Amino acid sequence: MPDFIPTKDADFNIFQSNLLAIVQPNITIWGILPADFTALIALQTLWAAAFAKASNKQNRTAADVQAKDDARHNYEKILRTFVAQWLARNTKVPDAERERMGLTVRDNKRTAATSQTMGVPVAVIDFSVRLQHSISFADAASSSKAKPAGVHGCEIWHKIGDPAPKDASELAYLATDTRTPYVATFLTGAEVGKTIHYWLRWVSNTGKPGPWSSAVSAMLVG
Repeated sequence: MPDFIPTKDADFNIFQSNLLAIVQPNITIWGILPADFTALIALQTLWAAAFAKASNKQNRTAADVQAKDDARHNYEKILRTFVAQWLARNTKVPDAERERMGLTVRDNKRTAATSQTMGVPVAVIDFSVRLQHSISFADAASSSKAKPAGVHGCEIWHKIGDPAPKDASELAYLATDTRTPYVATFLTGAEVGKTIHYWLRWVSNTGKPGPWSSAVSAMLVG
């Protein structure tokens, strides 16, 4: 994400002046602590004087430029803290005002995933513990354990016993897990020695399923 504070001194000078000019009449409305704004004004005064002196290229000295850099460093540090505390997440500050101040407007909408953007999960089964299958899943395209954008979790379906399922109508829903791995526990022991076949698919934040993964199978050890 691009930094909201301009790099060039001249652009920074315009940015900070505009921001403080918008904040000042809204201090009470936005619930800002007056002392925090007063501290900003003091640093702005030091910056303005140092910037003006260093901007005179014919008469400035190296000490003037250093004083300007120091003033900006101190001012920018407190300015960032002020924005983070009072402006960026303050629900009293309208997004339109954030745009006027040149601040980042957060997108609070959850990403809507489609079957094309979700892709498919890939799974590996650990059957080393008796009466359990630990199913680790990841994104097939990236091999990352992180869910793709807009995905709520991984839906896991299964069929107990051979033959392997040929279509989804033969499967039974097992779980939807938001974090890998999912541990399937078979308490009765009736499935011991049988092969259990699993199909997985991502499910979006809106509940829309993606395409099926390749099937994975493992025998249940008793």
